[in-house]
Amino acid sequence: MKALIVSTPGKLELRDIPAPRPGPHEALVRILACGVCATTDRELIKGRQPYHRDYPAVLGHEAIGQIVEIGARVRNFKPGDLVTRPAAIWPGTSRDGLFSAWGGLAEYGIVRDRLAMSADGDPSLLNDYTALRQQVVPAGTALPHAVLAISLAETASWFRHIPSVAGKTVCVAGTGIAGLGIVLWSLLAGAARIIALGRRDERLQLARDIGAATGINIRTTPDVSARLRELNDGRGADFYFDAVGEPGQVQTGLTLLAEGGTLAIYGATEGQRYAALDFSAGPGHVAILRPPAEEHLAWHGVCALLKRGLIPAEKLLTHAWPLEDYAEAYGDGSGVVKGWIKITQD
Repeated sequence: MKALIVSTPGKLELRDIPAPRPGPHEALVRILACGVCATTDRELIKGRQPYHRDYPAVLGHEAIGQIVEIGARVRNFKPGDLVTRPAAIWPGTSRDGLFSAWGGLAEYGIVRDRLAMSADGDPSLLNDYTALRQQVVPAGTALPHAVLAISLAETASWFRHIPSVAGKTVCVAGTGIAGLGIVLWSLLAGAARIIALGRRDERLQLARDIGAATGINIRTTPDVSARLRELNDGRGADFYFDAVGEPGQVQTGLTLLAEGGTLAIYGATEGQRYAALDFSAGPGHVAILRPPAEEHLAWHGVCALLKRGLIPAEKLLTHAWPLEDYAEAYGDGSGVVKGWIKITQD
């Protein structure tokens, strides 16, 4: 089967590799589509992902596929089911000299029936990161929507831990899919005004298209704090949501808050620390939150919102390419992902 491999940091290639063989508690999945994550994929390709250092590795963590074969002990999946997160090589393992960078950009993968394993005396996968996220797609969910729901579900679950934004001013830093997702959840939760921060005018326009009142380009705006207050009747924001993950951007967020505001961090990668934040730069009283992102708890809800037309999927799903055209999706293969795109395999 064909699979997209990060052979060494900075180098992508399409290879023929052996297809996985399902074990007793596993199902073989023909992968139909996989999203491209502009942050995780880029860092994996560049060799900068802090919790993945093993190469060559099969890329892709936003895959959807259809089950074609089940193992003898599988009880919670059946042939024909559409499922999330199949992996050509199980994360944390290796096969045929290859490692797993979640392994969704391949023609075939596997899902594991963690509940059947537990019932049969092996509870090792009950709380496994990948197995928890391998779920059956609800009937009637369009394939592109199922892929998009993986991207949006993490911020949706994160947003559940945020105090009510109804009637408040929200500032969202970042215009990747995480930031755009937070714009959507703020809109659906009744925020009175949403201000997006970003570095690219076309992405700021997209944020406006899906619900932000306005956007501020932090590259070209000399005083972001003054501009935000100009747009917000002289006040700071009630909420500052960071979807970037840079400590410097979080520091900037403190200066944008109103007294008693809330700063919530989504974009931080594992291992980042914020001990050096200068709280004297912001208002006297702020709340700092770093809620968990638990995709599996929100994914079905996001699918339901997409099915009802409450999420403008057509504005977020802008490209679909076959696996063989991966170079168009990833540019020159050096790790620069071009915007918000999807790779679809026939």
